[in-house]
Amino acid sequence: MSRGSGGEGRAEQIAEMWETAMRKGYTKLVILTLLNKEPLTGYDIMKKIKEETLGVWTLTAGGVYPILKELEENSYIVGQWKSEGQRKKKTYEITNEGKRLLEVAMKKQQQMAEAISNLFREFARDMLETKLPPSPKPFAFLPFGKNLEDKPVDEQIRVLKRGRTRLQTMIKQIDKRLDRLEKQSKVKRKQKQS
Repeated sequence: MSRGSGGEGRAEQIAEMWETAMRKGYTKLVILTLLNKEPLTGYDIMKKIKEETLGVWTLTAGGVYPILKELEENSYIVGQWKSEGQRKKKTYEITNEGKRLLEVAMKKQQQMAEAISNLFREFARDMLETKLPPSPKPFAFLPFGKNLEDKPVDEQIRVLKRGRTRLQTMIKQIDKRLDRLEKQSKVKRKQKQS
């Protein structure tokens, strides 16, 4: 595969496609998680996802409503039309079957998150030359999980600040590595031109 600037652009496109596929896979899980807390309309679900992820993840009606329909057809959620003034809104609730599915899916997700977190830690250590302290629990933050929301506010703040500090440390290491690689790349280009 080519390593020129065209290859870099292609890698960016492929990474974006992977990100889209991952988000699609998580949408069902996230919808069930939100409905496990409270009944919501499709619009409320889109709004909450955007708020909870600080705008990193936004869904469209075309991405949410087909999934709501599928979940409803499979009896994981139930929708009920309600009148609000002259408008009707369909509010969705999770069913007992949906709660069982969510529990099993979350356990599998946690296992996957821990495994992937370990791989990412190895990558950061080996490829990005970071010096991460050993961690008894991999840093796997699930923004929709109950594990954080059930804690007192002070604890939530502490956990989020610690997570932010870890991310900032990794970003600094990545920036250092990028600077080094960019300098090496400039040197090699100059040598080729000479």
